[in-house]
Amino acid sequence: MDFAKKLVSVRKSLGLTQAEVARRLGWSPPNYARIEKGRITPSLRSLEAIAEAMEVPLSMITQENSLAEEVPVVAFASAGEAVEFTDQGYPAGGGMYFLPRPPQFTDPNGFGVEVAGDSMVPKYEDGQVVMVDTRKRPVSGDYAVIGLMTGEKYVKRYREAGGRIILESVNPLYPPVVVEPQDVRFAYKIVWVRER
Repeated sequence: MDFAKKLVSVRKSLGLTQAEVARRLGWSPPNYARIEKGRITPSLRSLEAIAEAMEVPLSMITQENSLAEEVPVVAFASAGEAVEFTDQGYPAGGGMYFLPRPPQFTDPNGFGVEVAGDSMVPKYEDGQVVMVDTRKRPVSGDYAVIGLMTGEKYVKRYREAGGRIILESVNPLYPPVVVEPQDVRFAYKIVWVRER
């Protein structure tokens, strides 16, 4: 694998300079630059340190196959036609449209959701896009995308209390939705938000 090209690609996608990465590592810029130029083959320990300095998973700089450059975004309407999901909770098919993959969004099955309605204002506004990592289950207090066995899907604040799941809106005009744990088909933590 060509670590040099991979490191340059990841570093640039994060908007970092060689000097910034070197500073975070506590290395001299010329020493780090030699790795990116392919003059030195980095050890596993060095790669781990570089990944930590860039604040990305090690797999992002060591995996041969890179992630798709775009992430599917599905509609999330509170009324109208529901979005179809697979049994694993991933959107079926491609999606409504695609957005460029944020640099640190590493879930190959992750997807975006277009928020519909005003129940989460001012946290999330109508038309704003949030992205979920399907490997991360929400814990009490996290904002999440939740799908129920009934087919309803929500962007809400996820809470667990008294053996039940409480889906809270930010907007006080909307009461919480209270469900039993077995009524939740999937729940994924929101890890990225496209600012308007």
